[in-house]
Amino acid sequence: MDHRLAKPTIERQNVLNTKFRKSVAYLYLTAFICCLWIFAPRLHAQVQVAPDRYRIEFTDKNRNAYSIGQPQYFLSERALQRRARQDIPVTPADLPVSVCYIDSLKKMGFDVLNTSRWFNSATVRCLSEDIEKLASVGFIKYAPAVQKENVRDTTRHDEEIDLETLFSFLSRKENRKAGEPQYTAPVAYYGESAVQVGMMNGQALHDRSFRGKGMLIAVIDGGFYKVNELSGFENLRKTGRLREIRNFTPDTADISGNNNHGTNVLSIIASDLPGQMMGSAPDADYVLLRSEEIGSEYPVEEDNWITAVEYADSIGVDLITSSLGYTTFDDTTQNHRHNELDGRSVRASLAATMAAARGMIVCLSAGNEGDNNWKQISIPADADSIITVGAVDRNGQYVSFSSVGHTADKRIKPDLTAMGGGTAYQNSMGSINTGNGTSYSTPLVAGFIACLWQAFPDKGNMEIMDMVKRSASHYHEPDSLYGYGIPDFSKLVEPASSPYTVSFLPDRQKDTFTLFLSPAQHGRVRIRIKTPDRKRIFSHSGKVAGYNAYELPVNKSVDSSAGIYMIKVRTKAGKVRLPYF
Repeated sequence: MDHRLAKPTIERQNVLNTKFRKSVAYLYLTAFICCLWIFAPRLHAQVQVAPDRYRIEFTDKNRNAYSIGQPQYFLSERALQRRARQDIPVTPADLPVSVCYIDSLKKMGFDVLNTSRWFNSATVRCLSEDIEKLASVGFIKYAPAVQKENVRDTTRHDEEIDLETLFSFLSRKENRKAGEPQYTAPVAYYGESAVQVGMMNGQALHDRSFRGKGMLIAVIDGGFYKVNELSGFENLRKTGRLREIRNFTPDTADISGNNNHGTNVLSIIASDLPGQMMGSAPDADYVLLRSEEIGSEYPVEEDNWITAVEYADSIGVDLITSSLGYTTFDDTTQNHRHNELDGRSVRASLAATMAAARGMIVCLSAGNEGDNNWKQISIPADADSIITVGAVDRNGQYVSFSSVGHTADKRIKPDLTAMGGGTAYQNSMGSINTGNGTSYSTPLVAGFIACLWQAFPDKGNMEIMDMVKRSASHYHEPDSLYGYGIPDFSKLVEPASSPYTVSFLPDRQKDTFTLFLSPAQHGRVRIRIKTPDRKRIFSHSGKVAGYNAYELPVNKSVDSSAGIYMIKVRTKAGKVRLPYF
């Protein structure tokens, strides 16, 4: 198998071909991350990240019960397989924080909230005077004074960037046409989500049975209120594909946080409500990770987010989608600044790149600051080697709230755009609503990328991201509003053999199987379904006028473990052969 890892700072370069070059590419990426960490503005060893919470760094990972020679004790088999497929080794950075050090902190009275193995640090709850206890602890990096999160080294050049220059695209491209998207997703099947799916021709993946099956997606967000009740996730729950719900915030044990933002996001990617709305990856497996604290905004949430990302890596997640971003905080002295948007100045952004270096695809929302004073993308959307998603409306036009690029070091951002204006989602009451935000465009893109990776399992994460960018509407002329533009997934899979498309839906309760034809067909329609050993189990022939949905009683005859069934549909317009897994 050919798994290649492209050099992150040259995201549009041709994918490397040989095993030697793959190793060189990984060394480039590792060296790149090391340089980012070494030369990034150094924070003091003890940093206040909330009124009663502090981040402390450890000097080493000595006295550790784990070793990189036995990674199976801290990385799941699935995580190791993901790395093996892409020739990515386990490094000392992957080792957990020393348990001895954590135990020592607890004995000293510190409440350890989260740890980070990639940054060898811990977030603790304590009084400010308790930090002085660390002065004599040998395994703690100690600074004589506790500093706020964004205090930088005095050698750091910290002038605000020239926004007029950075936003030069705005005045001349604000009214630029994004092109006329082809809305071909059948409304009979996709319901309210037909436009947002059709804008990217995502149905081209679904029509070929690429619906995310076998992919593990982590949704990192604020709260997942009623996720165990809503109809859109019923199939997800019944089939055991809602793998885990985990909380990384210390404020409450409640995963919902009385907040439905994560639920809305999940519905856009995972919903399975034929005729009402369909998610972009309805057959994927999911883990839901809460990192956002409700009712306050402090840098500690970035620490929570990093821990969630590292956890996703450890359990073998393939793709992360997160609709969270950070610019300003309740304590204004901790606010981020525009010149930090370089992918290396803030730990959360660097963590996103580290996740990419470990073979995952990370999709992050650009932010909704376009109409505000900040205007630009948020942290960690400035990260390198990830997919940052902006928003367009149902006509494919840039919407003013969508945060703009580029990064402070002049990389293209956002990477892609999708429908974030009037996006359909299922709310906590069970109704299909529409809403605005890059929070909603991001899971749309993430889901279809997962489906694409299902279609091309031998490709590495950098290859998949490069394919999607090359399919996009602005690939040859990217800018700070659309990035590379709206992806077209129909360009990335084998085109249909006829001028109409077929999708199918098994109804597990009625034991039926419904075929959807788009556009509706006239004249004689013949439908044949054969087993993997070519035995015909269903045959239908008849003359119709304008039908586009056929309910067939075949589920009891289909053994889902037997292999791939072949569905043949022939009409006056042509013939379609569709595999059913």
